[in-house]
Amino acid sequence: MTAALELIGVTHRFDDTVVLDNVSFQVEAGSITAVLGPSGVGKTTLLRIICGFETPQQGRVVISGREVARDGDSLVAAEHRGVGLVPQEGALFPHLSVANNVSFGLKQRRSGESRARTNHLLELVGLAHCADRRPEELSGGMQQRVALARALAPNPAIVLLDEPFASLDAALRASVRAEVVDALRRSKATALWVTHDQQEALSCADNVAVMLDRRVVQRGTPVDLYRSPASRAVAEFVGEAVHLRGQARGTTVSCAMGNLQLARAADGSVTVIVRPEQIELDDSPTETSPRGRVIASRFYGHDGEIDVRLPNDEVVVARLHARLLPPVGADVALRVTGQALAFA
Repeated sequence: MTAALELIGVTHRFDDTVVLDNVSFQVEAGSITAVLGPSGVGKTTLLRIICGFETPQQGRVVISGREVARDGDSLVAAEHRGVGLVPQEGALFPHLSVANNVSFGLKQRRSGESRARTNHLLELVGLAHCADRRPEELSGGMQQRVALARALAPNPAIVLLDEPFASLDAALRASVRAEVVDALRRSKATALWVTHDQQEALSCADNVAVMLDRRVVQRGTPVDLYRSPASRAVAEFVGEAVHLRGQARGTTVSCAMGNLQLARAADGSVTVIVRPEQIELDDSPTETSPRGRVIASRFYGHDGEIDVRLPNDEVVVARLHARLLPPVGADVALRVTGQALAFA
């Protein structure tokens, strides 16, 4: 598949502080790639370098096969890179209508072709009925969809989304996210999506680049990252993790939850990691089934979690269907489904 964007060895500093350290990855044309990482690892600086607002001190930036920056030199100006940007707050022009916001970046904005493009994009994001409104008349989620339509209007090589839903409340975030992803898919756009939200990255992207300590530490599909993290740090950041002490021998490990199968072979003393949804109540326990006492319970509506203290004082978290949640103080038998991970 053709790469719409290539970052090769991108390193950047502010004074003596390294903010990006040898960052390299590709974004395939027509795909959605998420850059996932906590605050302060350089995600927004990376977007600014791709846009052309910053120049990398080392490394190369290639967009659609054209080198746009290399080792401290900006070879192509920001406005000529073919990059669309959806910032955190939308940043719409308050004095312009929705339609004029969308058409702002188009040449010959008053032409019939530009009006047709604007109307098409407003239909794509479900806001054709809002063309004549001003931004202050729209909800936060609607403003973000207008910002996406504006970014897509010039038909850029790649669209960058910088924490686009950070300012929305949790209830609105999920619905707007689904609408934006649908619009990106239907427009066949290439997108690079920066976020600190694991659920957002795993549910929306075709590929995820995990950034920790100012560098990309693993890149892969959401399923691969979740099931086969390359390190303990990735395992702990991409989803919830239950830790247990264990002794590994090849493809099995012995721990307080019994003898478990490992996704990757290991030997010696290890930290065993399983996901909360892998831990279930065992309704047909045997004498060797692991047991414990429920010390906390959290009800989320559709499901919930319990904390179970095991006989060796280790505590595991189990995610269960809401109707299966036992009360605090209950003695329960447990089992682990699927394979565990082990890290030295």
